[in-house]
Amino acid sequence: MKEKPLTAFLSSEKAAEKKPEKPAKKGKVKGPWELPEGWRWVRLGDIAELKAGGTPSRRVKEYWENGTIPWVKISDIPDSGLVEKTEEKITELGLKNSSAKLLSPGTILFSIFATISKVGILKIPAATNQAIVGIIPKISIDRGYLFYSLKYFGQELVYQGRGGVQDNINMRILSKLKIPLPPIEEQKRIVAKLDEVHRRLEEAKRLAREAREEAERLMASALHEVFSKAEEKGWEWTTIGKVSREMKPGFARNKKHISRDGVPHLRPNNVDVGRLNLKKIVKVTLDDKINIEEYYLKKGDVLFNNTNSFELVGRAAIVPEDLKYGYSNHITRIRVKKEVILPEWLTLAINYLWMQGYFREVCTRWVGQAGVNMNTLAKTRIPLPSLEEQKRIVSYLDSIQERAQKLVKLYEEREKELEKLFPAILDKAFRGEL
Repeated sequence: MKEKPLTAFLSSEKAAEKKPEKPAKKGKVKGPWELPEGWRWVRLGDIAELKAGGTPSRRVKEYWENGTIPWVKISDIPDSGLVEKTEEKITELGLKNSSAKLLSPGTILFSIFATISKVGILKIPAATNQAIVGIIPKISIDRGYLFYSLKYFGQELVYQGRGGVQDNINMRILSKLKIPLPPIEEQKRIVAKLDEVHRRLEEAKRLAREAREEAERLMASALHEVFSKAEEKGWEWTTIGKVSREMKPGFARNKKHISRDGVPHLRPNNVDVGRLNLKKIVKVTLDDKINIEEYYLKKGDVLFNNTNSFELVGRAAIVPEDLKYGYSNHITRIRVKKEVILPEWLTLAINYLWMQGYFREVCTRWVGQAGVNMNTLAKTRIPLPSLEEQKRIVSYLDSIQERAQKLVKLYEEREKELEKLFPAILDKAFRGEL
């Protein structure tokens, strides 16, 4: 079944309770730019009712046990914006004894704590925590237009929320947010165009995701074809410890160490299957105990993700060039004895074991995470054909991966183009230039 645009739900008759809508407040509001004739700037608090959420006491089990009222946290708002389910529910008693409020389907949600300006729309009756404000129009306004307006103009509130331990704003700041208000027919025309671009963007994301999944399936099949025949081919077996010249875990840094002027510090999310993902690099400050040169990366280093979720722990990537980067204590750097093993072969062998679920069997688990210690990693057995055979197989698998990655790259580039295009179209839309 084809998914409808989010705003198709917003405009449906069942999206929210129908009430008589008042005309917009007529006071003159000065905005950041001139608007076309018939448009005007309005403050959010003048055109909509804002309802703050709340959290029932966690110490009172009757507020939570067997709850039936969906309770929205920021993590419950998906990228699509449409909130259809929640991780937690509260009871009627919890609702009554807290500042949480029951909101109707069609209510627009806006986050004001931690992750500022995440926008959603309720498809179900629900309450929210105090990080989310429910926004209910008081005037005749297309809710799709209000949704897109908040996605665009809400970004300026992010800069007003900087500076504390958490990035927060309050209801007063949100109520003063200015948005341009065109006539209702123009609102609908704008929403139709934005919906079309949004649909194309979601389609591009879907195709890119499917291409990545297909590339992973293709590589998994090729790896299985190679490594499942190790015994049949009579390859020697060894351990990762025996073919490693050095195995060195990284160093820990947390949020307080993040700095634009710091040293690049690789995290588990930078370790993809077989290759580094350098799209999002965190930079950190150091202290006197850390000799950063000891952690610099060289071409051919193998990075093993020793701590991650149960599903992801155990992946490995090869370093493509010398990098003056540090890396997390959740990563182990392996330097191989190149006279007996190619770093590319070790990377393939580790990732094959990960795909087969080996590291899920040998890892140590705790709440939300799993780890593979140095001793377990060193004792892990891998097949070891001759160097010539390793080179031949690595070349064969590289050619398969290269073909798969070309398609992935094509779809990812299309996705990036549309992601850049969407803000530009929003800007034109809210200037009356669409």
